[in-house]
Amino acid sequence: MKRIFSVLLIVLLVIPALGTTTFASSTVKAKVTESSTYFDGEQRDLNGFNISNNNYFRLRDVAEYFSGTASQFDITWNKANNAIEIITGQAYTPEKKASSNYYSRNRNYSATLSTSKVLVNGQLQSITAYNIDENNYVQLRDLAGKIPFDIEYDAQSDRISLFSKVPDHAYRVKTAVKTESNAVSSYFPRWKSTATSYLVNNNDGTVSVLEANKEVTIESYNEKFELTGNKSIPFELPIFGGFYSGEKYNYIAFGQENREENDSKEVIRIVRYDKSFNRVDSVSVKGGESYTVSPFDSGSGSMAEAGDTLVFHTSRTRYTTEDKLNHQSQLTIIVNTQTMTVTNDLGRFQKNHVSHSFDQYVLFDGATHVLVDHGDAYPRSIVLNKGNGTSYNEVDLFNIPGKIGANTTGVSIGGFEMSSANYIVAMNTIDHSLVKEYTSYEMVGLEKDQRDIVLSVLPKANLSSTAVNHITLAKYVGTNLIASIPKLVKITDDKMMVLWQEFDKENHPGDLKYFLINGEGATTGGIQTIKNFVLSESSPIVSGDKIVWYTNNKGSRLFYSIPLN
Repeated sequence: MKRIFSVLLIVLLVIPALGTTTFASSTVKAKVTESSTYFDGEQRDLNGFNISNNNYFRLRDVAEYFSGTASQFDITWNKANNAIEIITGQAYTPEKKASSNYYSRNRNYSATLSTSKVLVNGQLQSITAYNIDENNYVQLRDLAGKIPFDIEYDAQSDRISLFSKVPDHAYRVKTAVKTESNAVSSYFPRWKSTATSYLVNNNDGTVSVLEANKEVTIESYNEKFELTGNKSIPFELPIFGGFYSGEKYNYIAFGQENREENDSKEVIRIVRYDKSFNRVDSVSVKGGESYTVSPFDSGSGSMAEAGDTLVFHTSRTRYTTEDKLNHQSQLTIIVNTQTMTVTNDLGRFQKNHVSHSFDQYVLFDGATHVLVDHGDAYPRSIVLNKGNGTSYNEVDLFNIPGKIGANTTGVSIGGFEMSSANYIVAMNTIDHSLVKEYTSYEMVGLEKDQRDIVLSVLPKANLSSTAVNHITLAKYVGTNLIASIPKLVKITDDKMMVLWQEFDKENHPGDLKYFLINGEGATTGGIQTIKNFVLSESSPIVSGDKIVWYTNNKGSRLFYSIPLN
């Protein structure tokens, strides 16, 4: 059972070459601690000691491991005042000469009470200190509330967990299962993969986290983000293909490979559940009718519904063709949910054919579905198709330079929404003039993959590529920063939010940035910055009067929220 451990846990502060320091006569025995130590869920090796049943650790290690978080702090030595000075909110400055002392668990060491003062942000603190081998040790219980950070101790595992300060409007929560990291990165893949983490608005003030790892898990949280329940669902087929929360039902897609090209083999199964995730029924897609050898391959997949129609817009690798290759393309499945049957042709070349299709999105505009794909060949563009399964209007939203079929494109889609008058795609793009050649593996001539945040806005009343408006929200090409693939959140028909994470060129995460935009894609205020917020693969949702998402990182889970008022 975990409990707050700030009364017992103490920090070792190493101050090399401090000069003369006076000591009281009190000397006690110190022994290397056997407790394991974790920082924000990640295990770290620290030089630690146990003195009088209390644990002591090197403060410079703590400062190093908290650097870059909301609890970062720096350390200096003030020789004139015989004082250790701690400055909160500043990145840690490493020692010029790192400590290399080795301590054995098989012997005792002497710890002497020290008279060195401790200042936190210039304020004198009443903190007891010890000295071992000319290094100062400071009690953590007095610092935890001043840095600040949180501490928990698990007696059963003898595990000490230190957590950085949670920013305002963020919440560290309990989980029912072991978490897998889903934080965004500064890496831009050539193609997407199926999302495995989702946040669901239950429309009663609560939310649920659905994740797909070895099984599908659902964890529910109340309005205070307290864990209230959990459930697990086994995979019905080996591959997870996506999740959708509909108005009355939930849907999960599963699949399996069909390398033998067996026409009668089930390759995709869309399972329907009630809102408590009790199984209701399912619909299947066979290999022959869909020409599928590998479902959901090199794509993300998306579902949407209107009335009794569900559309699953995903991807597949198809049966071997005359050139002895298995080509990848989109696969659009239209389901009548009254009968749970597929109603459209799933053949090799559907009416909205895109190949390769590296990312897929679907929305309903009334009774008509609207599809967006990231194509690298036919077409080589971010392309929109609006139709009914038998015929479509096709519009290139963003033409991509380079030869047909080159897998590198220099663009990524982050979201697709519609306002009352426009279809809006949030995406990023490189400066294509810097590329000499696009291949399937690299963009020749591009020294650093930096991308600007842009919108492609298409008027509903003019479905023509000449009507598309490209709006640059933020420029990153040629700067010292990298922006992640953006997120797009619809708040109302004419109000949306575009969010992204900044990184430095060494791929360390930085600030979260966002804009509010109107239904035309125009910004309605200045760019907003939030420090210590981390975006994730999971798409943010609107819950009550705030935008909410969650991020798993280093073994812990945080919910983040942005108030809309």
